[in-house]
Amino acid sequence: MLCTICAVSGLVLFLLALWSPAVSVWMQGGRFGRSDILTGPTRLRQSGFWELSVATLTTLIILPLVKLVTVIAMAVALRLGQVPRLLKASFASLPTISEWAMVDVFLLGAMIALFRLKVWMVVSFGPALYALGGSALCSIAVDASLDRFVFWRRVALLPESSAKHAHAIDAAPARWLGCRGCGRVAFLRDGARCRRCERRVHARKPESQRRTLALIVSAALLAIPANLLPVMTITKLGRGGPSTILGGTVELIQAGLWGLALLVLVASVLVPLFKLGALSYLLVSIQRGSRTGLMFRTRLYRVVALIGRWSMIDIFATMMLVALARFGWLGSVRPGLGASAFCGVVALTMWASHSFEPRAIWDAAGLNPALESNEPGESSEPGESSDDAAPRALPA
Repeated sequence: MLCTICAVSGLVLFLLALWSPAVSVWMQGGRFGRSDILTGPTRLRQSGFWELSVATLTTLIILPLVKLVTVIAMAVALRLGQVPRLLKASFASLPTISEWAMVDVFLLGAMIALFRLKVWMVVSFGPALYALGGSALCSIAVDASLDRFVFWRRVALLPESSAKHAHAIDAAPARWLGCRGCGRVAFLRDGARCRRCERRVHARKPESQRRTLALIVSAALLAIPANLLPVMTITKLGRGGPSTILGGTVELIQAGLWGLALLVLVASVLVPLFKLGALSYLLVSIQRGSRTGLMFRTRLYRVVALIGRWSMIDIFATMMLVALARFGWLGSVRPGLGASAFCGVVALTMWASHSFEPRAIWDAAGLNPALESNEPGESSEPGESSDDAAPRALPA
């Protein structure tokens, strides 16, 4: 399959990127520095910012590798006719893993950092950046060519009497429910396990509105220090000082990099504010039971879910600056508490959009017939139970 070929190619390129130098810099007096992909998280940890180190290591290295390995392993397991439970769980979580795998975001953040360094250093790109760019393109190709349901149709169902399948909420009425992991639709009680991917099936995300509200409030509180505290301290030839997010934008404008300044402003300031405002508006409209603008609000949620990850650009740019600019009084960059707070804002808003239930927009307006219990139909395929008679498709 094309997606498997792309995954194998992306994995090979990613491993080459890990073992190759990414960037080299020179300063006056013969000072030389070199960085690879692992240098940034290492320098952040050595600076005492372990939370930034964990965040960058997870989103830049661990999850991209997990994504590519999962696709390859699933293809191999289906060939062998045996899919382990752990692999099922990983493949069912592939959309979430893809959202948090941020190689493409890192490349954009690295470009911003390198353009900033070019103002006072000589910068040379290494083979790791080109290999990582190729791996990012392969990962995008995997997303474009992968039909997860083609894979899932080849996974055998567990026996209906399986103990793992039987844990349902007894008080809940049975209805047609779509599994968020594999897309299988079956006549189940809320909380039962899917017989294909073994994930619990719910009509709606449990406690969606409360959890989303808690995450939004937490992100709003963190946004205050994220914008007021310095995200980094820059030293150039013995001079310099702390720099906030807006300060970094002004620095880019002063260097004549208007396009990058606009990109940082949008990704680091406007996007987080937009996400907080949009999710708050959606929660309020649900509480009020509004019946207007249903399609607009649904599309608004999709935009929020799509753009959330790109706010990590500033974190990756800070990581690259910390990794490369370490020449003492001649030129150095140290991370600040504002970077940790901003990373928390990005993570919390992404979790908030993930925990939000968009179908609650239609439920609150009383326009979702899926809430009503249905009767199971007759089996449409030989050898299948009645709960497999419904079409296999992801819930809306």
